[in-house]
Amino acid sequence: MKDKDPEPAAMSQTYYPSDFVIAKSRLPSFERYKEIHQRSLDDPEGFWNDIANEFYWQTPYEAGKFMSYNFDINKGKIFVKWMEGAVTNVCFNVLDRHVRNGHGEKVAFYW
Repeated sequence: MKDKDPEPAAMSQTYYPSDFVIAKSRLPSFERYKEIHQRSLDDPEGFWNDIANEFYWQTPYEAGKFMSYNFDINKGKIFVKWMEGAVTNVCFNVLDRHVRNGHGEKVAFYW
């Protein structure tokens, strides 16, 4: 006997966030998302620099060396260099800095 195929996932369901979630969101609207996306295309270095500035860095990246790349094989080896010279601690950024800032007793994530 052949097993039945599983039911397809409901594709018509849409999640609408509450007003509270929207108010706390970095992307309160699709228009804001499109603005941020466009900035990431127009000014990728500035876009990613702003995000990087939200994190702790033991050693910041060297000025003028946020990112460099070559995707044209005619111009040499293909490469991407990102934040050369920078050193961080992921554990500190994910956990310790929040404890240090007085949020150690707050729930970080609900599942």
